[in-house]
Amino acid sequence: MAAVKKHFLIAAALVLTTGPALSAPWVRGFVVDNYEPAFYYGGRSGTEEPGSDCPKGTIQILDYKKVLKTSWRTDAEVEKITLPVSAGGLGERIVSPAMQHRGFRRDIDTYVNPFTAPDAGMQQVTGKIAEGFDLDGKAGTGGFTSPGGERGIDNAFYRAWGCIMSYRGTPYHAYLSQRANDKMLDGLYTMVIRLTGTSDPMNDDNVTMEIAYSPDHVVKDPMGNVVKDVSFRVVKTEQYTRLKARIRNGVLESEQADVHIPAFSWGETNRGDALFQKGRVRLVLNKDGGLSGLVGGYRDWRDVYNRDTFNVPSGGATRETYYHQNQISMYYALKRNADGIPDPKTGRNTAISAAFRLTARPAFVVDPPHPLTADQPPYPGGDKAMTERKYFLQATSTRAIMPEVKRQAPEALTASSDSGKPQTQGAADY
Repeated sequence: MAAVKKHFLIAAALVLTTGPALSAPWVRGFVVDNYEPAFYYGGRSGTEEPGSDCPKGTIQILDYKKVLKTSWRTDAEVEKITLPVSAGGLGERIVSPAMQHRGFRRDIDTYVNPFTAPDAGMQQVTGKIAEGFDLDGKAGTGGFTSPGGERGIDNAFYRAWGCIMSYRGTPYHAYLSQRANDKMLDGLYTMVIRLTGTSDPMNDDNVTMEIAYSPDHVVKDPMGNVVKDVSFRVVKTEQYTRLKARIRNGVLESEQADVHIPAFSWGETNRGDALFQKGRVRLVLNKDGGLSGLVGGYRDWRDVYNRDTFNVPSGGATRETYYHQNQISMYYALKRNADGIPDPKTGRNTAISAAFRLTARPAFVVDPPHPLTADQPPYPGGDKAMTERKYFLQATSTRAIMPEVKRQAPEALTASSDSGKPQTQGAADY
């Protein structure tokens, strides 16, 4: 009998030590297959429909005759610029350079110096539901409630730009989101996530979360879907964040800290690092082994404007003629809605609260033998966009009017070049 009891005690001990490894260290990796601004769509179908987010529907195409009218541009000039191609007009060849010049003087590049043109106003989101986080810990601020009922959601970026056609649509189906995700999965960049814990992957108080750029491209099946369980090397020198987190019932919540991750990009010249100041991450571990979630924080609103406006070949004029956008109004909307990170000298908010959503597939995220850097070679002509961004930041910081990087004669007329140096005459406070 004693031998039998001893046998059962040994068996019980083996069960305790060799049973399911729910209390052992664990690692899970993922590769992102969808990534976009977390804009809550309240329409019924498509991107044009009115809804709870934008009761007037998507912002309408620009009235170029109205937009191009300035104190120095005559009605005859406007008529010539906007003459339809079918009637002998030159189309975008003349419209685009004209759109670039809408300030109080003919020679000013208004994309670089948007404060030199008046704010024409822009329809903003008036709905009260938004995805995101209560970044400031104040339920009475932010103005939004999450779909789950949390008050004080801060997502002013959504309020500012949520009614723009290219950003509006059901999750991952807005025009710009589809374009950006196609580019990402075709090799523009790769984003990976790695979770490391000490106990149960579904309930763990001691989790390390890493979000990073990888130089390795995703692998797609014949249907275009991302193949799971592929290995990706992780870059830790840039576009990388390591945060403490906890998981409760399959939902991960990170600590609040600065988050560096790959930027939402649709072209070579706007990829790179995106900084979410005072950022947070929430991820849901799905039953299929993947995950979905949100990354939020305060983005420098000038960087947001820069990445959208200065690109090669799709710059501000292209976005205004093809995307129903008004870059000048978008500049003012960002500035007006900035709600975080005040400048210590001026007190003005330098950043705007934002949230981005993502989904990811299971993958192996591994450390390379030697440290890697982001593999993002310069795009031909991209130096122009980088210089324009530098000039814009200088202009908004100093109130000096910066010159065009590559001067063009608007509507085939000779523009005065002046000295080509920064000027302050007539510049409004940014």
